[in-house]
Amino acid sequence: MPIQLDLIDFVKRQQQADRSVAAPPAGSSPPTATADFGLPSDVNRAVYSAAIMRPIFELEARRFRLGDTDDTGAIWDGLDLLWIAFAILDVISELTEYQSGATRAEIMDKILPLARQQTTACGIEAVGEGLTDVLGKVFDHLVNRQNRYLPFQYTWFDGTARQYRTRRFWLIKTVYTGEGREALFTLTDEGYTAYFGLHETSALDATAIGNLRIKLLIERGNVDDAISVADGNRKQCARKALEVRNTRRQIKRNIHAVAFDQVRALAEEGVGQATTIQKEGRRLHNMVVESLTVSKNDRRHEAKLHRLAEMLEHLNSQLINLTTELQQLPDDYDYHSFKLFRRRSLGAFPPMEEVIRRLCRLGEDDAARVGSEFIARIDPPAQRPLFDPAAVIEACDRALERQNVPGDRSLPIHEIDGSPIQRFISELSERQMQRAFALMHDRLQSDSEILLSGLLEAASQRAVAKEGDDLLPVAVAMAVFQCTVERRLAARYRIRLEVLDPDRRVMVDLCAGRRYRGHELRLIHQDAIRPPEESS
Repeated sequence: MPIQLDLIDFVKRQQQADRSVAAPPAGSSPPTATADFGLPSDVNRAVYSAAIMRPIFELEARRFRLGDTDDTGAIWDGLDLLWIAFAILDVISELTEYQSGATRAEIMDKILPLARQQTTACGIEAVGEGLTDVLGKVFDHLVNRQNRYLPFQYTWFDGTARQYRTRRFWLIKTVYTGEGREALFTLTDEGYTAYFGLHETSALDATAIGNLRIKLLIERGNVDDAISVADGNRKQCARKALEVRNTRRQIKRNIHAVAFDQVRALAEEGVGQATTIQKEGRRLHNMVVESLTVSKNDRRHEAKLHRLAEMLEHLNSQLINLTTELQQLPDDYDYHSFKLFRRRSLGAFPPMEEVIRRLCRLGEDDAARVGSEFIARIDPPAQRPLFDPAAVIEACDRALERQNVPGDRSLPIHEIDGSPIQRFISELSERQMQRAFALMHDRLQSDSEILLSGLLEAASQRAVAKEGDDLLPVAVAMAVFQCTVERRLAARYRIRLEVLDPDRRVMVDLCAGRRYRGHELRLIHQDAIRPPEESS
């Protein structure tokens, strides 16, 4: 048994080396609790799995335009390279169902008619040689012929170990049979993963599949992978909940875009699936609890089982909430169904996606004919009215701004295409206003309370008695008006104004043919107002 002993020694040495690498150096300080590594996220599995798609995605970036025929460039531009790549994988899987491998010629014979259909659909007049040349280069890239059929090699970051790793794999690999002189090709496990991995499944279907995987993993004792799958199920439930929330929001905002059959199917099928998954989750939870009871004091294994049980319990809670949300979805549609009978506003455009869909179905000439009108309706030309009160006010504002230029008040304003603006000069001088305030103040001091009509008559009589001062009643009226709008001026002359009757108008004939017609006001001197006596 020397081989077994060597193997055991090798494993022991390897474990010691791993422990020495994992243990921190003696002189180094332990990691502090305040170290911030950001949001904990385990995407290693996703990154590791996504690496197998890189050779296929690199086809778009590595277009081999140089060829022996003139139409090679047009074929590269027109062909859907992703479709061609997956078609090659599909053809190899079909050909290798009953044989160990397929030759390059067999694969090209199957791919060529499919690619010719694609060139016909995109309107490329490709000859057979050019198309065969392009397909051959795509196949050579998938088998990594440029690197002597060695495996693809990509570096990826392992977040758990915090170091970079390298993944090597083949998508298509040659098979040695010892028969014949032509190489045979078959899909590797990574090739099948790339082929089947992109088939989309619904969130609840993926959750049900995940539960089956969890069951198998628990039976095999692989709790680590079971925890990872349970975490994936939790995210699938969140994905389904997001779909339900989006549907509910669409119902509230635009119920016309949601079909009731779609809502009902989503609710009924979703509730049934969620209930079934919930029952299966409870069985898995019981299985984990039974595993804990039969555990042989392995604390690390028990800790993982406890964590898995918590995750399954949390997943069941998520499914209960999701079931409730799904059951309420038809009720929400019924609640907002009155919007279906709401009259559309006149002049509203149809939905943009409907218009674009119709335009795309038109021929080139018809689309060019209606294109200008379509663009004009989206961005119509600006229509400026010939006369607009807002334009008049704007012109007045511009004129006032020019008139109030700081430092240029004394200078005349020169208009280029108009007459000069005449400044307003009041006929009432400062001296006349002072006399009007003095008259109003004297009358109030003597009478304590007067009416505006009496004050104007007195001012008119004084103006008649003193020739050359016909504007005194006007100045008195302006003084009273200023006291009504400026509180500080009224407080300065100790005046308070009251309106006797808002519906009553008075008319007073003044000197120089003038006439006052307006409200009757009562002017009261502030000293005549007594504060209310306090009740004893």
